[in-house]
Amino acid sequence: MRWARERALPVHRLPGGKQGSVFAYELELAAWSGRAEQRDLAGEKQLAIAELPAPGAQGPEQTAIPIPSPAADDHGQPARAVPPPAAQRRWLWPILVAAAVGSAIALAVPIIGGAFTSAETRPDRIAELPHDPAVADDYVTARDLWARRTPADLEHAIDLYEKVIAADPEFAPAYAGLAEAWLIIREYGAATESRAYSAAKSAIEQALALDDTLPAAHRANGFIQYWWSYDAQRAADSFQRSLELDPRDGLTHFWYANILSDLGQDAIAQREYDTAQLLLPGTPAIAVERACAHWQAGRDRRALMALTQLKSQYPDDATIRNCLAWAHISRGDIKAYAREYRDLARLRAVPEMVRLSAALDAAVARDETTAHLVLVADARREFAEGERKTRMTPAFHASCMGDRATLITLLRQADTLGERWYSATLNKRIAQKWRGDSEVQALLNKVVVATPKVDLS
Repeated sequence: MRWARERALPVHRLPGGKQGSVFAYELELAAWSGRAEQRDLAGEKQLAIAELPAPGAQGPEQTAIPIPSPAADDHGQPARAVPPPAAQRRWLWPILVAAAVGSAIALAVPIIGGAFTSAETRPDRIAELPHDPAVADDYVTARDLWARRTPADLEHAIDLYEKVIAADPEFAPAYAGLAEAWLIIREYGAATESRAYSAAKSAIEQALALDDTLPAAHRANGFIQYWWSYDAQRAADSFQRSLELDPRDGLTHFWYANILSDLGQDAIAQREYDTAQLLLPGTPAIAVERACAHWQAGRDRRALMALTQLKSQYPDDATIRNCLAWAHISRGDIKAYAREYRDLARLRAVPEMVRLSAALDAAVARDETTAHLVLVADARREFAEGERKTRMTPAFHASCMGDRATLITLLRQADTLGERWYSATLNKRIAQKWRGDSEVQALLNKVVVATPKVDLS
């Protein structure tokens, strides 16, 4: 493809000789487009400088040509990019374009939020495909299915990843892709937390055994270590390793920002959100998680305003409802929590969530002051079934509702079982709520995990 080489287009070829298909990723093309534009602007600038008259020289009368600036809003601020309508995104969507240029050029941008993804940005990583054309086709199809983020598509993606692994067991990216599919499918109730995380962990261990320089594997490993294993330090180390290998991966910066925010490291988290937004502009998921990060940092009013506005923009997004539910219960508003959780359960369509929502609504109707006990009881059920590892969340719920007796009981149980609570956000809010209570403070200090030191220099 002489035209691709001449223009340095980031086009990759599938195995198959001269008639093999070629493909490109939108993220790489966007970066290439930006570089090309800069080159063109630089060329125009040099040409303009060459045509300027010498100082003091008389030239033809010049007419000033206004330089357009970015569109501004009613307050004179540059307008932000308008996100796609809700019908076009569910925090993870593919942009697939096929063009007949001798062969098909497929452009794919999978984006997730809550869990959200982009193709790895290192050229050598993006170009890595199985040698067998049929296996390579299965791998690309699996990535596409995974990007659609529906339970059926994710199940099909898992099947295809496993098929690729069976055909090419040395192909490490397939294991990383399989892990990411398991991490996402759990959000839809198609797999239990323990099943999904166990499968994802097994796949990541195999990926790293085959290639410990695979950025996506370290990223997924960090996700598992933090949200399932509750090992904040190892999670931070994994994310840092992933960024060392690929510092321009927007998804890694985004996921890393989420855990940093939960750890209470707001300044560093905001820096990571900024980087993710620069690398993945116009991504609604980043705006949602950033709004939730305001709540995690104690900026409750700002968080509620931002999340409420986002809810009006994306009425079918479940993540926004989840963030709003947390924000409301932290203020002791169990009724508003129940309302947002009801919508969350409806949007996620997970039977257990729908059942819990109905029970919570009934409890709120009976007595708002004790309705949170429904949440505590459900958390205990999950703990008994191996779907929850700590009592941190139900303790937070009890704390928010001023239920000292339940809080003390949960703290004592956690201490006895050697639990370690990692979330600086929840720990801090519990401590502030009961700052004059020596017993609560003493028990809380026994389970709180020290925030890992994160050096991004």
